[in-house]
Amino acid sequence: MRDRGGRVESRLYFIVQEKEQLGLLPPRLLSTLRILTPVHKNHQLCTEEIFQGIDTLRNRTVPDDDVEKLFQNLSLLKEYIDLQKKKCGEERRKIKQFLDYLQEFLGVISTDWT
Repeated sequence: MRDRGGRVESRLYFIVQEKEQLGLLPPRLLSTLRILTPVHKNHQLCTEEIFQGIDTLRNRTVPDDDVEKLFQNLSLLKEYIDLQKKKCGEERRKIKQFLDYLQEFLGVISTDWT
């Protein structure tokens, strides 16, 4: 996903606004399908499970259905996240800066796991 003048951000905003469409899933799908679901709702490390679930649901929806379009859009998030992950090791910094980052990271992890 390339950022063409803010298109990525506007697309992400649109996807967040579409979340109400999740209620349009067919009842038969909701009653029979089982998908691996992360225990922690806000845990950033569980993205693979989330995107596997999105792919499973997308593959079970009717082609050209509004819900299918929603899942196609959600799949674009994976591309965006993968691009952001590439930025993780972009520059070397002083130990103090790393320790500050580590402290912040541990704070986020401890909040997510509690």
